[in-house]
Amino acid sequence: MTLSTSDDSTARNPPPFPPELWITIFSLATNVPGLLSYDGPTPSDLPRPLVKEHEHKQLKESFITKRNIILVCRSWHALATKFLYRSVVVTRLATLSSLLVALDRRSSGATHSVHVGWWTKRLDVLIQDDHCEASDYALLANIIRRFPNLSIVNLSMPMLPDNDSWLRQLPESVVIALVESCGLSLRVFDCSESILRPCREDLMKLMAAAPNLSVLRCPICSPSARDKSSSARLNVPVMTKLQAVSLTSVFLRDYLPDDRDANHFPALRKLTYDCTPPPFLDHTWKHFVRLSCANVTTVHLDYSLQADCLQKELDLLSECCLSLNDLVVYIRSWTEISPNLTLPPSVSYLGLHSKLRKAPAFHFKQLFAALRTISGSKLKIVRLLHADAVEDLQENHQALLESELADSTSCITFRIEDNEGHLLMV
Repeated sequence: MTLSTSDDSTARNPPPFPPELWITIFSLATNVPGLLSYDGPTPSDLPRPLVKEHEHKQLKESFITKRNIILVCRSWHALATKFLYRSVVVTRLATLSSLLVALDRRSSGATHSVHVGWWTKRLDVLIQDDHCEASDYALLANIIRRFPNLSIVNLSMPMLPDNDSWLRQLPESVVIALVESCGLSLRVFDCSESILRPCREDLMKLMAAAPNLSVLRCPICSPSARDKSSSARLNVPVMTKLQAVSLTSVFLRDYLPDDRDANHFPALRKLTYDCTPPPFLDHTWKHFVRLSCANVTTVHLDYSLQADCLQKELDLLSECCLSLNDLVVYIRSWTEISPNLTLPPSVSYLGLHSKLRKAPAFHFKQLFAALRTISGSKLKIVRLLHADAVEDLQENHQALLESELADSTSCITFRIEDNEGHLLMV
């Protein structure tokens, strides 16, 4: 055989590509950084609904890539199946039965054959169907039991047909499935956008079974008859690895331990708090902040009260959160930022997000008037977080923006940034 003949044969029949390299390629092609494992607090300062929307868009794009890969050939299917099931997103009730069947299959590409649910790290259940039955939740509980290594769980669940409009309790079977199947691996539990949520007793069971839990977003517990019996009330577990928690004023008592002077969240570094009008249990909130938030470095405050009450919240943070560096405030409109606000002295970054997408000119005038009189000894950056609001300001209020920036230059010592972290400009 001549050399040229040998070269032609090699070109037509290239040597086999090592499976390990294919696996590395598939991993890089389908990876969604930060969404399949918990590597620390989320860097985004946007409200959770907007963050989730972006995350699910990324997961959907990744799923399309994974599905295309496994359809190429049998060998790719065997190698890439575990990537297909690393994240599972459920959006329709009709898919629950077929998903359960798929999860009972075994992965032939693994060194030791295992159920495909073994590879799943993240579960998002985002069901919008109003006709959800109790049997659907039983099916969901069975699905969860196929995931022994879940790290991240996001639940957004509709009401049961016979569910009381006030109770809105997530079926116990779903919570117990999490407790018994993946408690030790669970790092993030989020039901902040769900109509149904666990009752307090079930949530305490989940927390006790998840000692590695780092992020807990369950600001509202469903009331239950068992809550009335103080003797049957489960105590809040000591969560030594819990770094971030989301609370709301109405149900803050659910997170207070029996010993009101004990700190059961010693590792807490990020607090998201919903100020719901009217101000419920103000003394309870103050006690919790004094007790559990001494080492908090980031606070996200969803503020819906009168503008003149915001300073009271800032004063409490000044008194109790001596390590606070990043403060993000979500408000209904720019008019809720009053002049002469005094920030906690340790804050160097202030993020502001208005829920009003387009605002009249006088709203922006009041915002800049407030920024010119704001007091913060270490404040370096004020960032306007809402992309639509920044676009509205730059495109529809150019003259106002130019004038306000010129007036502010001489009296402020911090940067005013747009939503992308760039210096705000006309």
